[in-house]
Amino acid sequence: MVGAILSLSANALAVILVARFLDNLVVYSNWTAVGIFALIVGILNATVRPLVRVLTAPIGCITLGLFSIVINGAMFWLAARVQFGEYYVHADFLGATITALVAGILSGALSALVQDRND
Repeated sequence: MVGAILSLSANALAVILVARFLDNLVVYSNWTAVGIFALIVGILNATVRPLVRVLTAPIGCITLGLFSIVINGAMFWLAARVQFGEYYVHADFLGATITALVAGILSGALSALVQDRND
């Protein structure tokens, strides 16, 4: 449970940093919107993403796994569409993929820092 909360916090902080640095692509209204967005991304990554990865496995094999960047962008774009107006990705699917890539890198780094502190 604590690990899930720390992971959610790392995702939310990564989303805030992405919104700060890529302010032409991402806009959020308040901290609650970021938390809800991070929760929606987490739920989508836990439920929809495994199914999409199974269905697109042949493409993933052909691209040596690089297609997972597109899947991450799709989950980010879908999460931005689910939340109504509080968190907004200005750009189209390409912009969502870029922001998802940056957010994924930041979230991974933050999660690694948190895990190192807990061990």
